[in-house]
Amino acid sequence: MVKIVQKLVSSNKYNIKCPYGMTPEYITVHNTANDATAENEISYMNNNNNEVSYHFAVDNIQAVQGLPLDRNGWHCGDGGNGTGNRKSIGIEICYSKSGGDKFTKAENNAVELIVYLLKKYGWGIDRVKKHQDWSNKYCPHRTLDLGWNRFLKMIENKLNASNSKSVTEVANEVIAGKWGNGSTRRTNLTNAGYNYSEVQAEVNRILGAKTISVSYYARYNDSSGSLVDALNSIGVNSSFSNRKAIAIKNGITNYTGTASQNIKLLNLLKQGKLKK
Repeated sequence: MVKIVQKLVSSNKYNIKCPYGMTPEYITVHNTANDATAENEISYMNNNNNEVSYHFAVDNIQAVQGLPLDRNGWHCGDGGNGTGNRKSIGIEICYSKSGGDKFTKAENNAVELIVYLLKKYGWGIDRVKKHQDWSNKYCPHRTLDLGWNRFLKMIENKLNASNSKSVTEVANEVIAGKWGNGSTRRTNLTNAGYNYSEVQAEVNRILGAKTISVSYYARYNDSSGSLVDALNSIGVNSSFSNRKAIAIKNGITNYTGTASQNIKLLNLLKQGKLKK
């Protein structure tokens, strides 16, 4: 997975660079027609007052993000209400002026970024567009010269070779304990091509959403006894699998039945705060 660095435009410039909220529906590919690095491209974009903006620039080293993904950009030339400008994530591929090895690597990194975004939103390759699709400009010029279908095939091959689950699907697997714990979880997700921060944010969102409407088990008033005894006394299945399910609902995603985990659950039950 290509490294993504955020250098987001100041909110003071939202009115110029990204004035509208956006729920993205497409990814639009551009070539910079320049030989600057991704960081320089984003810095230039952020610092000027032109109504020209895009979400990512990608070079042979990394992808640099300049706009939030929930704000529009001005990169497609199809007007203030155009679908390209208002509903697509703009990606500029660097080093297209001279081409060569740096451009080849930048294009490969762009493929990885696009696959990551397709997985993030659960999209198919039909969501990948070229600048030319929105305003007939011959862009991404060098990618078009080399063959647009070739570029789409690169994306398709990468997508098929990777785990095509959406971030939400992976987050639910994390909650269920599939991806391990702590640094092991981070390593496993990264090695599988997922952005750890994105997955963890989705985990937090899912767990937060589950607390909006929540019910609790009856309070356990006996000061003695184990978690198993307590659950049995209030008529709840005390099997390991059910205790694990209860633990997940109460924020313990790596339940293995340790004493400390059981004590935490037992204390919640005694307080009447053990979530069903």
